[in-house]
Amino acid sequence: MNKHGGYYGNSEVVDYSVNINPLGLPDDIRETIISSIDNIGKYPDIGGTAAKEAVAKYINVDSNKIIMGNGASELIYLFARAVKPKKVLIIEPTFNEYRRAFLLAGSEIDDYVLDSDDDFRFNIGMFSRKMETFQPDVVVLCNPNNPTGKYLGVDIVSKIVDLVKRENSFLFIDESFVEFTGYEPVGNCTGYEHVFSLRSMTKYYAVPGLRIGYGVTNDKVVEKMEEYKEPWTMNTFALDIVPKVIGDNDFCEKVNNWVKREREYMYKGLCNVSNLKVYKSYSNFFLCKLDYFSGNMLNLELLKDNMYVRVCDDFKSLSEEFVRIAVKRHGDNEKLVRRLNKIL
Repeated sequence: MNKHGGYYGNSEVVDYSVNINPLGLPDDIRETIISSIDNIGKYPDIGGTAAKEAVAKYINVDSNKIIMGNGASELIYLFARAVKPKKVLIIEPTFNEYRRAFLLAGSEIDDYVLDSDDDFRFNIGMFSRKMETFQPDVVVLCNPNNPTGKYLGVDIVSKIVDLVKRENSFLFIDESFVEFTGYEPVGNCTGYEHVFSLRSMTKYYAVPGLRIGYGVTNDKVVEKMEEYKEPWTMNTFALDIVPKVIGDNDFCEKVNNWVKREREYMYKGLCNVSNLKVYKSYSNFFLCKLDYFSGNMLNLELLKDNMYVRVCDDFKSLSEEFVRIAVKRHGDNEKLVRRLNKIL
């Protein structure tokens, strides 16, 4: 087990800590890998031109506003190194790699922590006052949020962008799970002059081993990041796959139908489990709070039936009473709900 919660060991364990589309990868990926075999004897395109142009067409922006990365994680660290902000304000609880990346870049970090007792509600007035007192160079927002599943709509994010502009700051928004919401990435609506939008193909297209991420921002930030980027960080298979699958309508329809149906089923099922508080989610996972049990105690029981959930004690302001549960195939979701009813 590692700090990101994945289970390593028995391959029969259904790992509900992993937030990846369980329907599997698009058929075109297998075909593309086979047809690209001969290309591994050549260096990959250092600029990822074809992949970048495919992304640009998919989200309808100029390709000079896009930077490709070896997974979203590479771009988090690359942005921190290239921009070198003196002060960073992170909206918590959230993914831990933002903090680590900016600390390594020498940034001073403060938090705007959303309260679990208030359903992780975002208060624009309180946030505005925090901006005025701390005066960050960069604000970090994960939307939809990992691990809470909460989603701030265009109206709220637009207000955050307005505050960022007023304070001559910059918004780093991680939209890696946005496809699961059914909504358009908010960066498409707010513009990218003061925004860096991080996207990932890992979760939605079920390709974590290929490491495919991209960022969308203004051309000056892209140029700065390219200066700091190591050459050839993306492999041939990853670069060849992007133009083939991104925006695949049939695949997207299948995944969207699955997540809408199973998210609703899981929410209703989990809400009926005793001693478990479920936070409404817009993504493909749920944050839950246990009564009387810790997440580690729960996993000891679940592992008896080859199941495992993510304990959230390493997230800011959360404790081991909080667990994150991914939405899986219907049979696995039914099995987990039944087992939780027996345990709790």
